[in-house]
Amino acid sequence: MAEPAEDSLAAAETELQRAQLAGDVVALEALLHPDVVYVAPDGAEFGKSQDLESHASGQLRLTSLERLQSTARQFGPTGVTRARVRIAGLAVGEPFEAEMIYTRTWLFQHGRWQVIQAQGASLPRER
Repeated sequence: MAEPAEDSLAAAETELQRAQLAGDVVALEALLHPDVVYVAPDGAEFGKSQDLESHASGQLRLTSLERLQSTARQFGPTGVTRARVRIAGLAVGEPFEAEMIYTRTWLFQHGRWQVIQAQGASLPRER
């Protein structure tokens, strides 16, 4: 089994953010594990098909994604990324802006990283 390159997890996180901003469903399909679960700030849980559908249908469309801080730690075929971002876009036609922290658990299988678990936390606006 091939081992992941040292900085490959950080690159995968960057690619995921690029795909989210672009609404690139093909790239997201490759980056999300079939069993991925995303836990939203309100505790709602979403699977891969729901995530892909939200981008494909335009229910979620990001207009900006600014990475403020990011870390990536690899533990053999498992990795964890933590990204603090400022995002804006449209959710079900309504504009939004938020500062978020995303924590993602990744698995390296079949020569690529895929997100298996993710959680987002909304940060309060600074005054």
